[in-house]
Amino acid sequence: MEKCIKGGYILATQEQKIIFKAIETVLISYNKYKNRIKKDLEYFNNPVLLKSYSLEKISGSGFVEVKSDIERMEDLKAIISKDIGLYEAMIFRIDSALDMVKEHEDYDLIQVGFLDNHFKKDKVDYEKIAERLDISVKTVYQKRNRIFPHLEFHFKTQNLIQVKNW
Repeated sequence: MEKCIKGGYILATQEQKIIFKAIETVLISYNKYKNRIKKDLEYFNNPVLLKSYSLEKISGSGFVEVKSDIERMEDLKAIISKDIGLYEAMIFRIDSALDMVKEHEDYDLIQVGFLDNHFKKDKVDYEKIAERLDISVKTVYQKRNRIFPHLEFHFKTQNLIQVKNW
């Protein structure tokens, strides 16, 4: 990755900005996956079927399969279970990548800024992260610029981000 130096600051290339945004998106999604699993588990344990349907509404081809509420409930639980499995797989892959950088000197940025954070608008607020870490915003960006390239490699190997030309 090429970097351009202007006025003493290192400016990120367009490719690097895209990669960093992808990394941020994965990190923001981490808690969303965990929350979604909790909601789906609640729904799995207390499923609610939609209104039952009438034969007039579903007929048309001459053949109509009508399932009992118990069968429909089992179908719904199978879908929820599959979704939970997908979310758990994503969390596992993110955790695997994060484990590879846990010893990095700037991991506190990941922990405090992303994992302990609950985002409202899917946007990273580097000023709030600076507040929480009790450091300057400039230092937050420096920490990000040091640890994200390490995360990039592990996120790519876990197939969490895909960038052209890799």
